[in-house]
Amino acid sequence: MDPKIVYNTQQALETFLTERILSMSKGVDTELEGDIALSFVAPDKAFYDNKVSDEPTVNCYLIGVAEDVTRRQSEPPRSYLNTAQTHRVYHKEPRFVSLTYMLTVWSKADAGSAELEHMVLSYLLCGLGAYDFLPEDILEKHGVDDKPYGVRTQLFGNEHSEKVSGQVWQALGSTPKPTLLLSLSLPVPVFTPDILPIVQDIETQMDNKST
Repeated sequence: MDPKIVYNTQQALETFLTERILSMSKGVDTELEGDIALSFVAPDKAFYDNKVSDEPTVNCYLIGVAEDVTRRQSEPPRSYLNTAQTHRVYHKEPRFVSLTYMLTVWSKADAGSAELEHMVLSYLLCGLGAYDFLPEDILEKHGVDDKPYGVRTQLFGNEHSEKVSGQVWQALGSTPKPTLLLSLSLPVPVFTPDILPIVQDIETQMDNKST
């Protein structure tokens, strides 16, 4: 059981976005100069005043945590013998949890801010669309044990995400911006394996006494 799995997964997501997705802006065919900032705080007025500059900033805000019922396991719990064959470990499957992030792009540039935002949105769309799972090397770097299931990515969120994002904009009192919804489905091992004894000796007794 890892009580920091949500935090560690977000750290892995930050590395993934920075090193694999937003790095596309450094390609020879791009027109963007400078770096793209990344923030995970609420995209409210304080964020806009304190975090956003002329250079584009990607806001990646967690808006939903729910069970991913599409990955719920129907197989019976697994069990296996230890190496000394003295007991059996009874292992229950993890819960699958979906973390939904609302991705938006911000800039204070007086001229061309919309164009900048749309360009970075294109990097996000094309980059994220190429992945079905978060890369294993990044997950291992941040201590996320996802084996053998993987952390699955789903662009545009799930069937409830659009409604939730609308509620978020309303709660923030902000004008909605073009938004990409990214859901991460991760296995959360909430069950502690049980240690069960095994039958090592069987004694039989035959009683042939006649009545």
